[in-house]
Amino acid sequence: MIVADLAEIIAAMIDGMLTGRFLGAESIAAFGIAKPFFSITGVLSAVLSLGSMILASHLIGKGDRRKTNQIFSLTCFLGITLSIGFSFLGIMFVNQFAAVLGANGELFPIVRKYLAGLLLGVPAIVMGNILVVFMQLEGKYNKVNLSVFATITVNLGGDLFNIFYLNGDMFGMGLATSASYYAALAVLIYGFVAKHSMFQFSFSDIKWEMLTELINKGLPKATRRVCNIFRPVIINHLVLMIGGSLAMSAMSVQHSVAEFLELLGTCCGDVVVLMCGVFYGEENEDELSETLILSFKYVLFGVTAVTLMSFFGAHGIASFYLGNQIKAVETATLCIQFYALKLPLLAFNEIYMNYFQAIGDNKSSHLLSVLHRLIYVVASAFVLGYFFGIVGIWAAFPVSELLLTLTIIIMAAIHEKQFPRTIRQMLFLPEGFGIDSKYRFRSQILTKEDVLNASERAYNFCSENGVSKKQALYVSLCIEELGMNVANYGFSKKNQSAEINLAIIKDDLILRFRDNGKTFDLTKWISIFHSDDPAAHIGIRMLTGLAKEVTYTNSLNTNNVFIRL
Repeated sequence: MIVADLAEIIAAMIDGMLTGRFLGAESIAAFGIAKPFFSITGVLSAVLSLGSMILASHLIGKGDRRKTNQIFSLTCFLGITLSIGFSFLGIMFVNQFAAVLGANGELFPIVRKYLAGLLLGVPAIVMGNILVVFMQLEGKYNKVNLSVFATITVNLGGDLFNIFYLNGDMFGMGLATSASYYAALAVLIYGFVAKHSMFQFSFSDIKWEMLTELINKGLPKATRRVCNIFRPVIINHLVLMIGGSLAMSAMSVQHSVAEFLELLGTCCGDVVVLMCGVFYGEENEDELSETLILSFKYVLFGVTAVTLMSFFGAHGIASFYLGNQIKAVETATLCIQFYALKLPLLAFNEIYMNYFQAIGDNKSSHLLSVLHRLIYVVASAFVLGYFFGIVGIWAAFPVSELLLTLTIIIMAAIHEKQFPRTIRQMLFLPEGFGIDSKYRFRSQILTKEDVLNASERAYNFCSENGVSKKQALYVSLCIEELGMNVANYGFSKKNQSAEINLAIIKDDLILRFRDNGKTFDLTKWISIFHSDDPAAHIGIRMLTGLAKEVTYTNSLNTNNVFIRL
Protein backbone atom coordinates (compact mmCIF):
# COMPACT_ATOMS: atom_id res chain seq x y z
CA MET A 1 0.00 0.00 0.00
CA ILE A 2 2.82 2.38 0.88
CA VAL A 3 4.64 1.68 -2.37
CA ALA A 4 1.45 2.13 -4.39
CA ASP A 5 0.69 5.50 -2.82
CA LEU A 6 4.27 6.68 -3.33
CA ALA A 7 3.71 7.32 -7.04
CA GLU A 8 1.43 10.34 -6.69
CA ILE A 9 3.20 11.62 -3.58
CA ILE A 10 6.74 11.45 -4.92
CA ALA A 11 5.64 12.92 -8.26
CA ALA A 12 4.24 15.92 -6.37
CA MET A 13 7.35 16.17 -4.17
CA ILE A 14 9.66 16.09 -7.19
CA ASP A 15 7.64 18.84 -8.87
CA GLY A 16 7.61 20.91 -5.68
CA MET A 17 11.32 20.52 -4.92
CA LEU A 18 12.55 21.26 -8.46
CA THR A 19 10.04 24.09 -8.85
CA GLY A 20 11.13 25.73 -5.61
CA ARG A 21 14.87 25.45 -6.28
CA PHE A 22 15.00 26.24 -10.00
CA LEU A 23 11.86 28.20 -10.95
CA GLY A 24 11.60 30.55 -7.96
CA ALA A 25 9.24 31.57 -5.17
CA GLU A 26 6.41 32.63 -7.50
CA SER A 27 6.37 29.23 -9.19
CA ILE A 28 6.36 27.32 -5.89
CA ALA A 29 3.48 29.53 -4.70
CA ALA A 30 1.62 28.73 -7.93
CA PHE A 31 2.38 25.05 -7.35
CA GLY A 32 0.73 25.28 -3.91
CA ILE A 33 -2.34 27.04 -5.32
CA ALA A 34 -2.77 24.33 -7.98
CA LYS A 35 -2.31 21.45 -5.49
CA PRO A 36 -6.09 20.91 -5.05
CA PHE A 37 -6.10 19.69 -8.68
CA PHE A 38 -5.15 16.24 -7.38
CA SER A 39 -8.04 16.33 -4.93
CA ILE A 40 -10.45 17.22 -7.76
CA THR A 41 -9.30 14.31 -9.93
CA GLY A 42 -9.27 12.28 -6.74
CA VAL A 43 -13.04 12.71 -6.32
CA LEU A 44 -13.65 10.60 -9.40
CA SER A 45 -10.85 8.19 -8.53
CA ALA A 46 -12.12 7.81 -4.97
CA VAL A 47 -15.70 6.95 -5.92
CA LEU A 48 -14.62 4.33 -8.43
CA SER A 49 -11.51 2.87 -6.80
CA LEU A 50 -12.72 2.74 -3.20
CA GLY A 51 -16.27 1.76 -4.12
CA SER A 52 -14.96 -1.13 -6.21
CA MET A 53 -12.45 -2.08 -3.50
CA ILE A 54 -15.14 -2.39 -0.83
CA LEU A 55 -17.58 -4.27 -3.07
CA ALA A 56 -14.89 -6.60 -4.41
CA SER A 57 -13.48 -7.34 -0.94
CA HIS A 58 -16.96 -8.14 0.41
CA LEU A 59 -17.59 -10.45 -2.56
CA ILE A 60 -14.23 -12.15 -2.11
CA GLY A 61 -15.13 -12.71 1.55
CA LYS A 62 -18.37 -14.31 0.38
CA GLY A 63 -16.55 -16.35 -2.27
CA ASP A 64 -18.34 -14.79 -5.29
CA ARG A 65 -15.69 -14.56 -8.00
CA ARG A 66 -18.09 -13.89 -10.90
CA LYS A 67 -19.45 -10.69 -9.42
CA THR A 68 -15.97 -9.41 -8.55
CA ASN A 69 -15.12 -9.50 -12.26
CA GLN A 70 -18.38 -7.67 -13.05
CA ILE A 71 -17.35 -4.93 -10.61
CA PHE A 72 -13.95 -4.74 -12.33
CA SER A 73 -15.45 -4.35 -15.81
CA LEU A 74 -18.00 -1.72 -14.74
CA THR A 75 -15.38 0.31 -12.84
CA CYS A 76 -12.91 0.29 -15.74
CA PHE A 77 -15.56 1.37 -18.25
CA LEU A 78 -16.69 4.25 -16.05
CA GLY A 79 -13.10 5.28 -15.30
CA ILE A 80 -12.12 5.48 -18.97
CA THR A 81 -15.17 7.39 -20.20
CA LEU A 82 -15.54 9.83 -17.29
CA SER A 83 -11.83 10.71 -17.03
CA ILE A 84 -11.56 11.51 -20.74
CA GLY A 85 -14.61 13.76 -20.44
CA PHE A 86 -13.15 15.48 -17.36
CA SER A 87 -9.84 16.10 -19.12
CA PHE A 88 -11.55 17.61 -22.18
CA LEU A 89 -13.75 19.96 -20.15
CA GLY A 90 -10.84 20.99 -17.92
CA ILE A 91 -8.71 22.04 -20.86
CA MET A 92 -11.61 23.98 -22.39
CA PHE A 93 -12.20 25.93 -19.16
CA VAL A 94 -8.67 26.06 -17.76
CA ASN A 95 -8.87 29.84 -17.09
CA GLN A 96 -11.96 29.43 -14.95
CA PHE A 97 -10.38 26.44 -13.25
CA ALA A 98 -7.32 28.47 -12.24
CA ALA A 99 -9.47 31.33 -10.95
CA VAL A 100 -11.58 29.00 -8.78
CA LEU A 101 -8.41 27.64 -7.15
CA GLY A 102 -7.49 31.17 -6.08
CA ALA A 103 -4.99 32.22 -8.77
CA ASN A 104 -4.85 35.96 -9.40
CA GLY A 105 -2.48 38.72 -10.40
CA GLU A 106 1.00 37.66 -11.48
CA LEU A 107 0.39 34.09 -10.28
CA PHE A 108 -2.60 33.51 -12.59
CA PRO A 109 -0.72 32.72 -15.85
CA ILE A 110 1.72 30.46 -13.99
CA VAL A 111 -1.08 28.44 -12.35
CA ARG A 112 -2.93 28.27 -15.68
CA LYS A 113 0.10 26.78 -17.48
CA TYR A 114 0.68 24.18 -14.77
CA LEU A 115 -2.96 23.09 -14.83
CA ALA A 116 -2.95 22.80 -18.63
CA GLY A 117 -0.09 20.30 -18.43
CA LEU A 118 -1.69 18.31 -15.61
CA LEU A 119 -5.14 18.08 -17.23
CA LEU A 120 -3.73 16.04 -20.11
CA GLY A 121 -2.89 13.29 -17.62
CA VAL A 122 -6.31 12.93 -15.97
CA PRO A 123 -7.24 9.63 -17.73
CA ALA A 124 -3.96 8.04 -16.63
CA ILE A 125 -4.33 9.33 -13.05
CA VAL A 126 -7.88 7.98 -12.67
CA MET A 127 -7.30 4.63 -14.38
CA GLY A 128 -4.02 4.12 -12.54
CA ASN A 129 -5.77 4.50 -9.17
CA ILE A 130 -8.46 2.04 -10.23
CA LEU A 131 -6.10 -0.64 -11.56
CA VAL A 132 -3.82 -0.44 -8.51
CA VAL A 133 -6.78 -1.47 -6.30
CA PHE A 134 -7.40 -4.63 -8.30
CA MET A 135 -3.68 -5.36 -8.57
CA GLN A 136 -3.51 -5.30 -4.77
CA LEU A 137 -6.60 -7.48 -4.44
CA GLU A 138 -4.93 -9.99 -6.73
CA GLY A 139 -1.60 -9.78 -4.93
CA LYS A 140 0.47 -8.56 -7.91
CA TYR A 141 2.59 -6.22 -5.85
CA ASN A 142 5.59 -6.43 -8.18
CA LYS A 143 3.60 -4.82 -10.99
CA VAL A 144 2.46 -2.07 -8.62
CA ASN A 145 6.06 -1.46 -7.52
CA LEU A 146 7.20 -1.35 -11.15
CA SER A 147 4.51 1.20 -12.01
CA VAL A 148 5.70 3.39 -9.13
CA PHE A 149 9.27 3.16 -10.41
CA ALA A 150 8.08 4.16 -13.89
CA THR A 151 6.20 7.17 -12.46
CA ILE A 152 9.18 8.45 -10.48
CA THR A 153 11.70 7.89 -13.28
CA VAL A 154 9.66 9.53 -16.04
CA ASN A 155 8.57 12.43 -13.84
CA LEU A 156 12.10 13.22 -12.66
CA GLY A 157 13.55 12.90 -16.16
CA GLY A 158 10.78 15.03 -17.66
CA ASP A 159 11.15 17.77 -15.04
CA LEU A 160 14.93 17.96 -15.52
CA PHE A 161 14.56 18.01 -19.30
CA ASN A 162 12.00 20.80 -19.02
CA ILE A 163 14.15 22.91 -16.68
CA PHE A 164 17.52 22.57 -18.42
CA TYR A 165 16.68 22.01 -22.10
CA LEU A 166 13.31 23.67 -22.70
CA ASN A 167 11.90 26.99 -21.53
CA GLY A 168 11.49 25.73 -17.95
CA ASP A 169 7.93 26.93 -17.35
CA MET A 170 5.16 25.35 -15.30
CA PHE A 171 3.41 23.88 -18.35
CA GLY A 172 6.41 21.64 -18.88
CA MET A 173 6.36 20.60 -15.21
CA GLY A 174 2.70 19.61 -15.47
CA LEU A 175 3.28 17.80 -18.75
CA ALA A 176 6.13 15.77 -17.25
CA THR A 177 3.85 14.69 -14.41
CA SER A 178 1.14 13.62 -16.87
CA ALA A 179 3.66 11.61 -18.91
CA SER A 180 4.79 9.81 -15.74
CA TYR A 181 1.24 8.66 -15.00
CA TYR A 182 0.84 7.28 -18.51
CA ALA A 183 4.07 5.32 -18.06
CA ALA A 184 2.69 3.82 -14.84
CA LEU A 185 -0.64 3.02 -16.52
CA ALA A 186 1.16 1.12 -19.30
CA VAL A 187 2.82 -1.12 -16.68
CA LEU A 188 -0.48 -1.80 -14.91
CA ILE A 189 -2.34 -2.61 -18.13
CA TYR A 190 0.35 -5.11 -19.03
CA GLY A 191 -0.27 -6.82 -15.68
CA PHE A 192 -3.95 -7.30 -16.47
CA VAL A 193 -3.58 -8.68 -19.99
CA ALA A 194 -1.61 -11.59 -18.58
CA LYS A 195 -3.35 -14.94 -18.99
CA HIS A 196 -3.44 -15.70 -15.29
CA SER A 197 -5.08 -12.47 -14.16
CA MET A 198 -8.13 -13.04 -11.96
CA PHE A 199 -9.78 -9.91 -13.38
CA GLN A 200 -10.53 -9.66 -17.10
CA PHE A 201 -12.35 -6.74 -18.70
CA SER A 202 -15.47 -7.73 -20.64
CA PHE A 203 -18.29 -5.59 -22.02
CA SER A 204 -20.72 -8.44 -21.28
CA ASP A 205 -19.75 -8.21 -17.59
CA ILE A 206 -20.80 -4.56 -17.29
CA LYS A 207 -23.88 -4.70 -15.05
CA TRP A 208 -25.44 -1.28 -14.62
CA GLU A 209 -27.57 -2.43 -11.70
CA MET A 210 -24.33 -2.43 -9.65
CA LEU A 211 -23.74 1.27 -10.32
CA THR A 212 -25.79 2.62 -7.40
CA GLU A 213 -24.07 0.41 -4.84
CA LEU A 214 -20.66 1.21 -6.34
CA ILE A 215 -21.26 4.95 -5.98
CA ASN A 216 -22.68 4.61 -2.46
CA LYS A 217 -19.65 2.66 -1.27
CA GLY A 218 -17.21 5.14 -2.78
CA LEU A 219 -18.94 8.38 -1.80
CA PRO A 220 -17.47 8.78 1.72
CA LYS A 221 -13.92 8.97 0.38
CA ALA A 222 -15.15 11.22 -2.43
CA THR A 223 -16.57 13.47 0.28
CA ARG A 224 -13.08 13.68 1.75
CA ARG A 225 -11.67 14.57 -1.64
CA VAL A 226 -14.31 17.28 -2.14
CA CYS A 227 -13.40 18.71 1.25
CA ASN A 228 -9.75 18.54 0.19
CA ILE A 229 -10.66 20.88 -2.67
CA PHE A 230 -12.38 23.54 -0.57
CA ARG A 231 -10.20 23.32 2.56
CA PRO A 232 -6.87 24.31 0.97
CA VAL A 233 -8.55 27.04 -1.07
CA ILE A 234 -10.03 28.54 2.10
CA ILE A 235 -6.82 28.06 4.09
CA ASN A 236 -4.72 29.47 1.24
CA HIS A 237 -6.83 32.65 1.16
CA LEU A 238 -6.54 32.91 4.95
CA VAL A 239 -2.75 32.40 4.82
CA LEU A 240 -2.34 35.03 2.07
CA MET A 241 -4.51 37.47 4.02
CA ILE A 242 -2.63 37.05 7.32
CA GLY A 243 0.90 36.12 6.29
CA GLY A 244 1.24 37.17 2.63
CA SER A 245 3.33 35.47 -0.05
CA LEU A 246 6.06 34.47 2.43
CA ALA A 247 3.59 32.40 4.46
CA MET A 248 2.12 31.02 1.22
CA SER A 249 5.55 29.77 0.17
CA ALA A 250 5.82 27.99 3.54
CA MET A 251 2.35 26.56 3.07
CA SER A 252 3.32 25.30 -0.41
CA VAL A 253 6.28 23.41 1.07
CA GLN A 254 3.95 21.89 3.65
CA HIS A 255 1.52 20.94 0.85
CA SER A 256 4.37 19.28 -1.00
CA VAL A 257 5.57 17.08 1.90
CA ALA A 258 2.26 16.58 3.73
CA GLU A 259 1.15 13.45 1.89
CA PHE A 260 4.59 11.88 2.31
CA LEU A 261 4.55 12.54 6.05
CA GLU A 262 1.01 11.16 6.27
CA LEU A 263 1.83 8.11 4.15
CA LEU A 264 2.13 5.43 6.84
CA GLY A 265 -1.06 6.56 8.57
CA THR A 266 -3.16 6.85 5.41
CA CYS A 267 -1.87 3.50 4.14
CA CYS A 268 -2.92 1.87 7.42
CA GLY A 269 -6.37 3.23 6.65
CA ASP A 270 -6.26 1.84 3.09
CA VAL A 271 -5.28 -1.60 4.38
CA VAL A 272 -8.14 -1.48 6.89
CA VAL A 273 -10.63 -0.95 4.04
CA LEU A 274 -9.20 -3.84 2.07
CA MET A 275 -8.81 -6.40 4.86
CA CYS A 276 -11.79 -5.46 7.00
CA GLY A 277 -13.95 -5.48 3.88
CA VAL A 278 -13.07 -9.16 3.37
CA PHE A 279 -13.53 -10.03 7.05
CA TYR A 280 -16.82 -8.13 7.23
CA GLY A 281 -18.04 -10.18 4.26
CA GLU A 282 -17.07 -13.28 6.28
CA GLU A 283 -18.79 -11.86 9.41
CA ASN A 284 -15.50 -12.50 11.17
CA GLU A 285 -15.43 -10.30 14.29
CA ASP A 286 -12.14 -11.75 15.54
CA GLU A 287 -10.23 -10.76 12.41
CA LEU A 288 -11.80 -7.29 12.39
CA SER A 289 -10.55 -6.72 15.91
CA GLU A 290 -7.08 -8.12 15.18
CA THR A 291 -6.72 -5.95 12.06
CA LEU A 292 -7.46 -2.77 14.03
CA ILE A 293 -5.06 -3.80 16.81
CA LEU A 294 -2.24 -4.36 14.30
CA SER A 295 -3.01 -1.02 12.65
CA PHE A 296 -2.79 0.83 15.96
CA LYS A 297 0.56 -0.85 16.68
CA TYR A 298 1.89 0.57 13.43
CA VAL A 299 0.56 3.97 14.43
CA LEU A 300 2.16 3.75 17.88
CA PHE A 301 5.62 2.82 16.64
CA GLY A 302 5.89 3.74 12.97
CA VAL A 303 3.93 7.00 12.85
CA THR A 304 5.45 8.26 16.09
CA ALA A 305 8.91 7.74 14.59
CA VAL A 306 7.90 9.70 11.47
CA THR A 307 6.54 12.48 13.71
CA LEU A 308 9.83 12.82 15.59
CA MET A 309 11.94 12.75 12.44
CA SER A 310 9.82 15.33 10.63
CA PHE A 311 9.60 17.61 13.69
CA PHE A 312 13.34 17.70 14.34
CA GLY A 313 14.18 17.59 10.62
CA ALA A 314 11.77 20.38 9.66
CA HIS A 315 14.54 22.93 9.04
CA GLY A 316 16.33 20.55 6.70
CA ILE A 317 13.12 19.87 4.77
CA ALA A 318 12.41 23.59 4.41
CA SER A 319 15.98 24.31 3.28
CA PHE A 320 15.79 21.48 0.75
CA TYR A 321 12.83 23.18 -0.93
CA LEU A 322 13.68 26.85 -0.47
CA GLY A 323 17.48 26.90 -0.52
CA ASN A 324 19.02 30.00 1.06
CA GLN A 325 15.81 32.04 1.34
CA ILE A 326 16.28 32.51 5.11
CA LYS A 327 12.94 34.08 6.07
CA ALA A 328 10.97 31.62 3.94
CA VAL A 329 12.90 28.69 5.47
CA GLU A 330 12.18 29.86 9.03
CA THR A 331 8.46 30.24 8.31
CA ALA A 332 8.26 26.86 6.57
CA THR A 333 10.15 25.16 9.43
CA LEU A 334 7.56 26.24 11.98
CA CYS A 335 4.72 25.25 9.66
CA ILE A 336 6.14 21.73 9.18
CA GLN A 337 6.77 21.27 12.92
CA PHE A 338 3.16 22.02 13.79
CA TYR A 339 2.04 19.73 10.98
CA ALA A 340 4.19 16.90 12.33
CA LEU A 341 2.34 17.02 15.66
CA LYS A 342 -0.90 15.96 13.97
CA LEU A 343 0.44 12.75 12.39
CA PRO A 344 -0.32 10.14 15.14
CA LEU A 345 -3.87 11.47 15.61
CA LEU A 346 -4.34 11.66 11.85
CA ALA A 347 -3.40 7.98 11.49
CA PHE A 348 -5.93 6.95 14.16
CA ASN A 349 -8.63 9.04 12.47
CA GLU A 350 -7.83 7.72 8.98
CA ILE A 351 -8.08 4.15 10.21
CA TYR A 352 -11.55 4.75 11.61
CA MET A 353 -12.87 6.72 8.64
CA ASN A 354 -11.80 3.86 6.37
CA TYR A 355 -13.05 1.24 8.82
CA PHE A 356 -16.56 2.73 8.76
CA GLN A 357 -16.54 2.36 4.98
CA ALA A 358 -15.36 -1.25 5.22
CA ILE A 359 -18.31 -2.17 7.46
CA GLY A 360 -20.79 -0.26 5.29
CA ASP A 361 -21.52 2.56 7.77
CA ASN A 362 -21.50 5.33 5.18
CA LYS A 363 -23.30 7.85 7.37
CA SER A 364 -20.60 7.81 10.03
CA SER A 365 -17.87 7.88 7.39
CA HIS A 366 -19.49 10.89 5.68
CA LEU A 367 -19.84 12.72 8.98
CA LEU A 368 -16.25 12.14 10.03
CA SER A 369 -14.97 13.05 6.56
CA VAL A 370 -16.68 16.45 6.58
CA LEU A 371 -15.62 17.17 10.16
CA HIS A 372 -12.06 16.06 9.52
CA ARG A 373 -11.30 17.54 6.12
CA LEU A 374 -13.28 20.76 6.34
CA ILE A 375 -15.22 21.91 9.40
CA TYR A 376 -12.77 21.26 12.24
CA VAL A 377 -9.64 22.47 10.47
CA VAL A 378 -11.23 25.57 8.88
CA ALA A 379 -12.97 26.57 12.11
CA SER A 380 -9.75 26.04 14.09
CA ALA A 381 -7.75 28.06 11.55
CA PHE A 382 -10.16 31.01 11.70
CA VAL A 383 -10.38 31.05 15.50
CA LEU A 384 -6.68 30.44 16.24
CA GLY A 385 -5.60 32.64 13.33
CA TYR A 386 -7.67 35.52 14.73
CA PHE A 387 -5.97 35.26 18.13
CA PHE A 388 -2.43 34.12 17.22
CA GLY A 389 -1.91 35.13 13.60
CA ILE A 390 -0.08 32.82 11.21
CA VAL A 391 1.14 30.59 14.09
CA GLY A 392 -2.51 29.99 14.99
CA ILE A 393 -3.17 28.70 11.48
CA TRP A 394 -0.24 26.28 11.79
CA ALA A 395 -1.58 25.12 15.19
CA ALA A 396 -5.02 24.47 13.69
CA PHE A 397 -3.77 21.27 12.06
CA PRO A 398 -3.03 19.23 15.23
CA VAL A 399 -5.97 20.81 17.09
CA SER A 400 -8.45 19.72 14.41
CA GLU A 401 -7.12 16.13 14.54
CA LEU A 402 -7.56 16.05 18.32
CA LEU A 403 -11.17 17.20 17.95
CA LEU A 404 -11.92 14.36 15.52
CA THR A 405 -10.27 11.73 17.74
CA LEU A 406 -12.47 12.85 20.64
CA THR A 407 -15.50 12.68 18.33
CA ILE A 408 -14.79 9.03 17.44
CA ILE A 409 -14.39 8.08 21.10
CA ILE A 410 -17.68 9.81 21.96
CA MET A 411 -19.40 7.95 19.09
CA ALA A 412 -18.10 4.64 20.46
CA ALA A 413 -19.33 5.52 23.95
CA ILE A 414 -22.81 6.28 22.57
CA HIS A 415 -22.84 3.07 20.51
CA GLU A 416 -21.76 0.87 23.45
CA LYS A 417 -23.56 2.96 26.11
CA GLN A 418 -20.31 3.04 28.07
CA PHE A 419 -16.82 4.47 27.74
CA PRO A 420 -14.86 2.12 25.41
CA ARG A 421 -11.98 0.30 27.09
CA THR A 422 -11.14 -2.33 24.44
CA ILE A 423 -10.93 -2.46 20.65
CA ARG A 424 -13.95 -4.78 20.54
CA GLN A 425 -15.97 -1.98 22.12
CA MET A 426 -14.98 0.24 19.18
CA LEU A 427 -15.99 -2.06 16.31
CA PHE A 428 -19.36 -0.33 15.75
CA LEU A 429 -20.90 -3.58 14.46
CA PRO A 430 -24.66 -3.88 13.87
CA GLU A 431 -26.92 -5.93 16.08
CA GLY A 432 -26.77 -9.65 15.30
CA PHE A 433 -23.48 -9.41 13.38
CA GLY A 434 -21.13 -12.34 13.34
CA ILE A 435 -21.27 -15.97 14.22
CA ASP A 436 -21.43 -17.18 17.79
CA SER A 437 -17.93 -18.34 18.73
CA LYS A 438 -19.53 -21.60 19.82
CA TYR A 439 -20.24 -22.33 16.16
CA ARG A 440 -16.91 -21.17 14.72
CA PHE A 441 -13.69 -23.20 14.47
CA ARG A 442 -10.30 -21.64 13.65
CA SER A 443 -6.89 -23.21 13.32
CA GLN A 444 -3.51 -22.12 11.97
CA ILE A 445 -1.24 -24.48 10.03
CA LEU A 446 2.54 -24.18 9.99
CA THR A 447 3.57 -27.85 9.79
CA LYS A 448 2.18 -31.25 8.76
CA GLU A 449 1.56 -32.03 12.42
CA ASP A 450 -0.66 -28.95 12.60
CA VAL A 451 -2.67 -30.33 9.67
CA LEU A 452 -3.40 -33.62 11.39
CA ASN A 453 -4.22 -31.85 14.65
CA ALA A 454 -6.61 -29.42 12.90
CA SER A 455 -8.31 -32.28 11.04
CA GLU A 456 -9.01 -34.15 14.27
CA ARG A 457 -10.19 -31.03 16.12
CA ALA A 458 -12.49 -30.05 13.24
CA TYR A 459 -14.10 -33.51 13.36
CA ASN A 460 -14.70 -33.18 17.10
CA PHE A 461 -16.04 -29.64 16.64
CA CYS A 462 -18.59 -30.83 14.07
CA SER A 463 -19.64 -33.80 16.15
CA GLU A 464 -20.12 -31.67 19.28
CA ASN A 465 -22.35 -29.21 17.41
CA GLY A 466 -24.90 -31.53 15.84
CA VAL A 467 -23.22 -32.17 12.48
CA SER A 468 -23.66 -35.72 11.22
CA LYS A 469 -20.67 -38.02 11.57
CA LYS A 470 -20.61 -38.49 7.81
CA GLN A 471 -20.31 -34.76 7.10
CA ALA A 472 -17.85 -34.32 9.98
CA LEU A 473 -15.66 -37.01 8.43
CA TYR A 474 -15.80 -35.30 5.02
CA VAL A 475 -14.76 -31.99 6.53
CA SER A 476 -11.93 -33.66 8.42
CA LEU A 477 -10.65 -35.43 5.31
CA CYS A 478 -10.89 -32.27 3.23
CA ILE A 479 -8.85 -30.24 5.75
CA GLU A 480 -6.26 -32.99 5.82
CA GLU A 481 -6.08 -33.10 2.02
CA LEU A 482 -5.90 -29.33 1.56
CA GLY A 483 -3.48 -28.87 4.44
CA MET A 484 -1.08 -31.61 3.37
CA ASN A 485 -1.08 -30.32 -0.19
CA VAL A 486 -0.13 -26.82 0.99
CA ALA A 487 2.43 -28.07 3.53
CA ASN A 488 4.11 -30.34 0.96
CA TYR A 489 4.01 -28.14 -2.16
CA GLY A 490 2.80 -24.65 -1.25
CA PHE A 491 5.26 -23.57 1.40
CA SER A 492 8.54 -22.57 -0.22
CA LYS A 493 9.64 -19.71 2.04
CA LYS A 494 9.84 -18.92 5.74
CA ASN A 495 6.87 -17.42 7.57
CA GLN A 496 4.31 -19.08 5.29
CA SER A 497 1.18 -20.50 6.85
CA ALA A 498 -2.41 -21.52 6.29
CA GLU A 499 -5.57 -20.82 8.24
CA ILE A 500 -8.77 -22.80 8.52
CA ASN A 501 -12.07 -21.14 9.30
CA LEU A 502 -15.08 -23.42 9.75
CA ALA A 503 -18.48 -22.07 10.70
CA ILE A 504 -21.94 -23.55 11.25
CA ILE A 505 -24.53 -21.13 9.88
CA LYS A 506 -28.10 -22.39 10.08
CA ASP A 507 -28.19 -25.46 7.82
CA ASP A 508 -24.84 -24.78 6.12
CA LEU A 509 -21.24 -25.64 6.90
CA ILE A 510 -18.92 -22.88 5.62
CA LEU A 511 -15.28 -23.84 5.23
CA ARG A 512 -12.67 -21.22 4.34
CA PHE A 513 -9.11 -22.31 3.71
CA ARG A 514 -6.60 -19.48 3.35
CA ASP A 515 -2.82 -19.78 2.75
CA ASN A 516 0.01 -17.54 1.56
CA GLY A 517 1.90 -20.25 -0.29
CA LYS A 518 2.31 -20.70 -4.05
CA THR A 519 -0.64 -19.65 -6.21
CA PHE A 520 -2.89 -22.65 -6.71
CA ASP A 521 -6.44 -22.57 -8.12
CA LEU A 522 -8.16 -25.49 -6.40
CA THR A 523 -11.30 -25.30 -8.55
CA LYS A 524 -9.32 -25.72 -11.78
CA TRP A 525 -7.35 -28.55 -10.24
CA ILE A 526 -10.57 -30.31 -9.25
CA SER A 527 -12.02 -29.98 -12.73
CA ILE A 528 -9.00 -31.63 -14.40
CA PHE A 529 -8.08 -34.17 -11.71
CA HIS A 530 -8.31 -37.77 -12.73
CA SER A 531 -7.20 -40.86 -10.87
CA ASP A 532 -7.92 -44.55 -11.08
CA ASP A 533 -7.34 -44.88 -7.36
CA PRO A 534 -10.73 -44.38 -5.63
CA ALA A 535 -8.95 -43.54 -2.37
CA ALA A 536 -6.72 -40.81 -3.86
CA HIS A 537 -7.61 -37.34 -2.56
CA ILE A 538 -10.81 -38.81 -1.20
CA GLY A 539 -11.46 -35.86 1.12
CA ILE A 540 -11.65 -33.29 -1.66
CA ARG A 541 -13.44 -35.56 -4.12
CA MET A 542 -16.16 -36.54 -1.65
CA LEU A 543 -16.60 -33.04 -0.29
CA THR A 544 -16.88 -31.38 -3.69
CA GLY A 545 -19.46 -33.96 -4.62
CA LEU A 546 -21.58 -32.84 -1.67
CA ALA A 547 -20.74 -29.15 -1.70
CA LYS A 548 -23.31 -26.58 -2.74
CA GLU A 549 -20.53 -24.23 -3.80
CA VAL A 550 -16.75 -24.27 -4.22
CA THR A 551 -14.96 -21.01 -5.09
CA TYR A 552 -11.31 -19.99 -5.37
CA THR A 553 -9.86 -16.47 -5.35
CA ASN A 554 -6.33 -15.17 -5.03
CA SER A 555 -6.40 -11.90 -3.12
CA LEU A 556 -4.09 -10.02 -0.75
CA ASN A 557 -1.38 -12.39 -2.00
CA THR A 558 -3.19 -15.41 -0.53
CA ASN A 559 -5.05 -18.44 -1.87
CA ASN A 560 -8.64 -18.47 -0.64
CA VAL A 561 -10.89 -21.51 -0.99
CA PHE A 562 -14.55 -21.08 -0.06
CA ILE A 563 -16.69 -24.21 0.36
CA ARG A 564 -20.36 -24.26 1.30
CA LEU A 565 -21.89 -27.59 2.35
